[in-house]
Amino acid sequence: MMDIIGSILSRLVNVALFLVIGLLALVAFMGRTDLHVAVGGLLAVVCGIIGTFLVRLLFRGIATLGGLNSRSGD
Repeated sequence: MMDIIGSILSRLVNVALFLVIGLLALVAFMGRTDLHVAVGGLLAVVCGIIGTFLVRLLFRGIATLGGLNSRSGD
């Protein structure tokens, strides 16, 4: 049961990270460039996906360094 809840929460965090990073990228692109709205939106989506992946990778690395990795098999 806890694995299911953890999986759901992990996916929700991924979606929230994507939305925050994507919206910040969209605001930055629209405010600082003269790109078409569709091009800026596509770039914001790409930035959101890449940013989400990098932040999750950073969290996983910090957890591994801190010894909080639950997949260690101990």
